[in-house]
Amino acid sequence: MAQNQQPIFQTKPPEHFVQIPINPINIERDSTTLINQTGNRKPNHWPTIIISIIFVIVGQSIARLLENFYYDQINRSGYDENRQNDGVWTQSLLQSVGFPLLILPFIILTKKHNRQQPPITSDQSHYKSLAVIYICIGILIPAQGRLSAMGRLEIPFDRFTLIYTTQLIFTPIFGRLFNKTKFNRWMVISLILAIVTGALTLSSAFGGEPDEAEINYGRGSWAALFSGICFSLLLCNFQNVLDNYIYKRTESTTRKPSFASVFEIIIFSSIAASIISAVGLLIAGEQHELRREMNGFSKGKGSYVMTMVGQAVSWQVYWVGIVGLVFSVSNVLSHVISVITWPIVSVLVVIFFNFMDDELDVFKGVALITAALSAAAYFFRLHKENRDSTF
Repeated sequence: MAQNQQPIFQTKPPEHFVQIPINPINIERDSTTLINQTGNRKPNHWPTIIISIIFVIVGQSIARLLENFYYDQINRSGYDENRQNDGVWTQSLLQSVGFPLLILPFIILTKKHNRQQPPITSDQSHYKSLAVIYICIGILIPAQGRLSAMGRLEIPFDRFTLIYTTQLIFTPIFGRLFNKTKFNRWMVISLILAIVTGALTLSSAFGGEPDEAEINYGRGSWAALFSGICFSLLLCNFQNVLDNYIYKRTESTTRKPSFASVFEIIIFSSIAASIISAVGLLIAGEQHELRREMNGFSKGKGSYVMTMVGQAVSWQVYWVGIVGLVFSVSNVLSHVISVITWPIVSVLVVIFFNFMDDELDVFKGVALITAALSAAAYFFRLHKENRDSTF
């Protein structure tokens, strides 16, 4: 009978928990925030964002102004059709050849960061993967530069602008596919306004615009389209390097990312890009045209050299701003800021040059307004994210 009695107090059987591993790299996140699952990416840092934006605007504006000055002074109207695309490899090379200017700040920032936080050792496969992707970026930079230069010399600038603006359509597509970017309404509004801004700069003038006999709509249109695609892919690759390689070094530690990684990406990618552009220049025989251009430059040889050097320096300032925005926020904001700089450039061209009776028209005025609205929409999103992260 005692055997049939139940105990007054029954011990609850132990609970077993199954731990499911989660890889933070594979979790989709909104690329407009810099807070990842490991906490190593800092919240949006406004001083870095603002400085990067200034670099993009100043670098791109000066580079484009000097480019217009270059084409104006070499007297392109006297060229024949067979020499129409002279200098496309040179313009491509100028976008990357100034990278030695970034080596000193890269060393300084790296040493300063290593003093504050000890360096992290990575396996050899990590650096091999980085080398491969830097080479890929190094291929995209001269491809984009050459196609862009060729497109502007093959078709009227208004048509080139409309086609080239389609790059903003490819940015969300590539961002979703390759970077797992999650878009919200403010990002979409910003992109739409940026597309409108780019399209409205169709009334801008360009110093190297082709004569009627030199126009090749088919080849020039394809060059403009693929140039825009290359630029979108370029920005996606910048984000990929930061998310999957640079920040991966610190995902298991408390070590914070450093802006030196921006210089690292530009320097090593530019080495590959400069080699490819230089080889293309030599194969095309453009080195012989450089001497002829220098001798025939309207303002003299000294001005020609300064124009080329100025472009090389300005492009490096531009790239620091572009990659800096990817580092601070995302490739989407970086692309938006790059495109909304176009109306600023078009206004400066009107002020400093007199191409084809170019003037400040309603298109340029509306473009400036939509550019401001595009930036405001994205900044409002960043403000909301920073505000929400404090609660």
